Amino acid sequence: MSSVGEAACSYAALILYDDGIPITAEKIATLVKAANVSVESYWPSLFAKLFEKCDIENLITNVGAAAGGA
Repeated sequence: MSSVGEAACSYAALILYDDGIPITAEKIATLVKAANVSVESYWPSLFAKLFEKCDIENLITNVGAAAGGA
């Protein structure tokens, strides 16, 4: 169940970012609830705290930038 919660919160954060809406725990929880997905109450706040410290655009653009394994 936790992987579903992680995915739902990730998608909610991306939706908020794409719409230019500040990423907060309340807004993530609202989107997840609107999608009828049940998540543990701590997931939205964890993701909101993550995106307070990380630039989501930087994360998106650098996904494929890591060097491959040897």
